Amino acid sequence: MKRTAPPGRPGAVRRRSAGSSSDLLSAEPESFTGTRDNGACSSASAGADGKPGAQRWSGADGTLGADGQAGRPLLRPAPAGGPGVGGRPVLLGVRLLVVCLIAAALAGGAVSGLIVAILTGDTSVNPVKTLSVGSAAPTTDRTSVAAIAAAVLPTVVTIDVGGNGTDGGDTGSGVIISTDGYILTNNHVIAPAVASGSPIMVTRYQEFERVQAQLVGRDPQTDIAVLRIPVTGSPLPAATLGQSGSLVVGAPVVAVGAPLGLSGTVTTGVVSALDRNPPVPATGGDAGTVLIGAIQVDAALNPGNSGGPLLDGLGQVVGLNAAIAAVPGHEDQGQSGSIGVGFAIPIDFARSVAQEIISTGRATHPYVGTATATITEGEAKASGGVPGARVISVTPDGAAARAGLRGGDVITRLDVSAIRGTNDLNVAARLHRVGDRVPVTYVRDGATRTTQLTLQEQRG
Repeated sequence: MKRTAPPGRPGAVRRRSAGSSSDLLSAEPESFTGTRDNGACSSASAGADGKPGAQRWSGADGTLGADGQAGRPLLRPAPAGGPGVGGRPVLLGVRLLVVCLIAAALAGGAVSGLIVAILTGDTSVNPVKTLSVGSAAPTTDRTSVAAIAAAVLPTVVTIDVGGNGTDGGDTGSGVIISTDGYILTNNHVIAPAVASGSPIMVTRYQEFERVQAQLVGRDPQTDIAVLRIPVTGSPLPAATLGQSGSLVVGAPVVAVGAPLGLSGTVTTGVVSALDRNPPVPATGGDAGTVLIGAIQVDAALNPGNSGGPLLDGLGQVVGLNAAIAAVPGHEDQGQSGSIGVGFAIPIDFARSVAQEIISTGRATHPYVGTATATITEGEAKASGGVPGARVISVTPDGAAARAGLRGGDVITRLDVSAIRGTNDLNVAARLHRVGDRVPVTYVRDGATRTTQLTLQEQRG
């Protein structure tokens, strides 16, 4: 079974957690950098001459970090939220763009006497599940927003990961993807509960009863998690999973979720861009990651929308809302909200990860065993070469090394996927499973060659 996801431009992100830091992946560099530090947010600072330039890394109290290095964003503490809503969004500095996780804190009472049941890799528990694929997303004809909302709202849930009775608990959203109770959401929504041992509670649309959810599995690298709630009586309403690969810029979209804890909120917009790669910082003890090939939308997304569905003009799920952008310079980031730049994980990719998690309790990450750099169309024309992913080095005894690839080769195709750069190569590998033997086309010394490559699992 192959995974499908749209290609995109590569990005590089450095993960930072308390007391340690490590690189998540090496690809074509972008200027993303950031961290999560007790709810602190990042913003640009001015140099000594008053001009934008030097930036500094600071702790939650706004002081200069221990490294004292320039070129990193200045973090300021987020103030406490208003009544009923805490302020703990996660922001990343990108010069004048700051990407933050959509995670909201909603004040609530203490929850005790409950535990979270976590399944980890017991393949005998669940049979292989195949999640259905809907129709292509429309670009003109569409169902009315009111009709979409009426059909989809019953499938959207609010997720509460508990609290200690003093600072409330984090909330997010999720979408029911099968009638037997499986729910798709973001890993960063439930990561704090996993780290603290708090229960994960789910509230269905227009219901007051909270139900404890089982964590089937999660994958911090792709920011995807699957929950399951018990089904008593009739089967649960389930959303239709569409085709994110059919989206085009300008296509209408609808977002549903619980921004700031306000369950059942519906907003609309269009696809602003495709194949974005926003970084996701460390959360709940997990290392940071980067969302590959994300959908950029202008529909209003706010803290608490994370994990909720992004819908096409037919009301089908085409993405999983995951991150928003915020303009730096606003110190009161605890109340920051939508500025019309949000990001969603394509459902084609999320579907394949969810299926694997449901079947095995975990997700694997096939890779070709190379460090590569993107050769763009313009660079290829200027150098007389070809666009693609140029191999910088190969992992000893890795998949590429065993297939005979070496530094200087330019990979142009992996199986049926055209490779336009490093990000395309990473996505194309993830469309397969570990152990799959696939053809790889590359150019060496001006000659096009093809060989067979057996994908290996990426560790760490």
